[in-house]
Amino acid sequence: MEHMELYEAIFKRRSVRRYAGPIDEGTMEEVESFARSLKPLHPGIRTELRVLNDDGVRGPFKVSAPHFLAIYSEEADGHAANAGFMLQQMDLFLSSRGIGSCWQGGPRPTGDAKKVSGLGFVISLAFGVPGEDVHRRSTAEFKRKPLEDITDIGGMNDILEAARLAPSGMNRQSWYFTGGGDVIRVHYARSMLTDQMNRVNAGIALCHLWLAALHEGSAAELVREEGQDAPRGFSYVASVMLK
Repeated sequence: MEHMELYEAIFKRRSVRRYAGPIDEGTMEEVESFARSLKPLHPGIRTELRVLNDDGVRGPFKVSAPHFLAIYSEEADGHAANAGFMLQQMDLFLSSRGIGSCWQGGPRPTGDAKKVSGLGFVISLAFGVPGEDVHRRSTAEFKRKPLEDITDIGGMNDILEAARLAPSGMNRQSWYFTGGGDVIRVHYARSMLTDQMNRVNAGIALCHLWLAALHEGSAAELVREEGQDAPRGFSYVASVMLK
């Protein structure tokens, strides 16, 4: 799939919580094929994705959906952000295909699906034939913080706007962007209760930044810079280098 299709989905995707049924076999093959092509934020971290059914997932705030795409990972520095970065590509892909999807931060796999190939479960994405609108009519429907609340960067609004519209657990928008010139640095808000989800959120925002930078004609290299400071209450995650 062209990055342009994923980028365009940023501005119209919405979380779907009602489903009319499962997708057909051919569409599922397309979904699984795209899942095998996902770009990682950190290529050195081992991950695996599995499609689970409704009975294979339980937990708080679970939507009733025919399918759940679960991502598993080895525990390593940056693994939660990596999971968010990868699974958001799936979220945008599903939206671009008219398939409903919704991030699931609370529910977890049951039985043998709790761990896969020695990898621990991180988070999942519910999906299926939508029982409600898949797309927003305009960006005015997004309930998001203004740019000045999430960044101190002057300019680069076209790229930062894509990150501003990113989904996040409980819509916390737990990120902050610093930098300028040829770099955007992403930080997540530290939390005793939602720390891992906030790291996942940062990965989701990084996915949108990366796609927006590609759209603007940049090579958009993803790097983790050593010794980076972060705003008070935040921790550094990774950077998008604009070339």
